[in-house]
Amino acid sequence: MLSKLFRYDAFAKPTADATIKTASGGIVTLLAILLIVVLTISEYWAYTTPVMRSQMTVDRYRGDRLDIHLNITFPQLPCSLVTLDIIDSSGEVQQSVDHDMTKVTLDERGNILSSEALTLGENPDSKAVAKRTFLDDPNYCGSCYGAESEPDQCCNTCEQVRAAYATKGWAFTDGSGVEQCEVIGFKEQLKAQYNQGCNIAGKFTVQKVAGNFHFAPGVSSHRDEQHLHDLSHFKDPEAPFTFSHIIHDLSFGEQVDVSGLDWDKGVAMETSPLENTPHHTDNKWFRFNYFTKVVSTRFEFLDGKKIETNQYAATAHERPLQGGRDEDHQNTRHMRGGLPGVFFSYDISPMRIVNKQEYRSHFGAFVMQVVATIGGVLTVAAVLDRGIYEVDQVLKRKKDQ
Repeated sequence: MLSKLFRYDAFAKPTADATIKTASGGIVTLLAILLIVVLTISEYWAYTTPVMRSQMTVDRYRGDRLDIHLNITFPQLPCSLVTLDIIDSSGEVQQSVDHDMTKVTLDERGNILSSEALTLGENPDSKAVAKRTFLDDPNYCGSCYGAESEPDQCCNTCEQVRAAYATKGWAFTDGSGVEQCEVIGFKEQLKAQYNQGCNIAGKFTVQKVAGNFHFAPGVSSHRDEQHLHDLSHFKDPEAPFTFSHIIHDLSFGEQVDVSGLDWDKGVAMETSPLENTPHHTDNKWFRFNYFTKVVSTRFEFLDGKKIETNQYAATAHERPLQGGRDEDHQNTRHMRGGLPGVFFSYDISPMRIVNKQEYRSHFGAFVMQVVATIGGVLTVAAVLDRGIYEVDQVLKRKKDQ
């Protein structure tokens, strides 16, 4: 019965007398074994190493809030002058944002002077003077100098006078003639800040709709559907203010460290393209615009952890407010006017990217790869050995002749 199976044997075995062993064949065999071991280890490493694979879907999670993380330095602008405002397409306006934000006052060399937000008229010495002059009097009601919103409104501090002026949309200069400001040396404080810089870092939350946030000089106000800034301090010709800045970090949502992740097909994700980018100008009346497209992103890891965040693409545009022809593009002319500052416009993409951590292949595919590797190496080795043997035989015959 078994003898009938001989005719189906596809692996005929040569007899010991019909085989020839050579030194070159031994070398080729050892090299083939070494190559098989190396390739098998490589296949095993690829099989056991997870990768991130990306896919795009429609973003159905609308109406969420969006956290914006920001760290930016203005080397030539004091903290008391720079204001952060947020305006979105739904009509929501956040003026003079300072919650969850830290302002660090810097000297002209970039050294830290104070880790608190510098608010004019709120240093300890000035508070002591102010308290002795009119805060001790419980009946004191300071004048708002015509900026009262109500008949009996009192402005007992310099900041309250400035706020009343901002509400009216009036410019507030150096506080000369305003007793609440003169008693704390408001004008002298302004002069002392001319060579200071400011670092602003922290997080704020906006609605997940298109909008913008911007840094502009002076106290902001919203009046008659217009967003206004008091530029009276900024436009002082003696003040060397500019909006040169360094963006240390700008990210939307939770920050994810992607440096240690392997990405399928070598396509990595860049979550913060504006990170550590300096932008310089010597022109006080200058405007920087950044236009970002925010894409919702989810990370799903093998351990079950899921992170909801965002990534974004950014383009930049800058122009002098005096208008005129662009120095780098002679065919471009800039419009005249506008508000100096740094403006970030963000738009929300309707798509969502899901980055899922997976193994490159399953166990069956790994076994098939190993078998194919062994078979391929042995086949090539056999062809190589046969070629070396035939060449050796030809050389021997020529030598014998």
